[in-house]
Amino acid sequence: MIRIVLVLLGLLLAPAALHAQTDVPLQSLRPTQGACTAGSQSLRVCSNAFTSCNDVCAARALDVNADIAGCSTACCNQFNVCLRQRNCVGRIINCN
Repeated sequence: MIRIVLVLLGLLLAPAALHAQTDVPLQSLRPTQGACTAGSQSLRVCSNAFTSCNDVCAARALDVNADIAGCSTACCNQFNVCLRQRNCVGRIINCN
């Protein structure tokens, strides 16, 4: 009796198992983005850090006792270092 149940169960599940193995996975037709294209995560990380650094420079400029000499240049250099670490050398900006 158990054998009959197992054989029937195998016959019922076999077509589903075969169908599951022959399905082709769906693939996106959209081309993959490069790591350093506009909107990429690498570029966003560096840009956000650059903006935050510049915001600190701007805030320091409001304080008459703050030493802000070279602050924006330092932010720019940090931005370029961030880009180099993420292999986005083509996005490096001139800090002069």
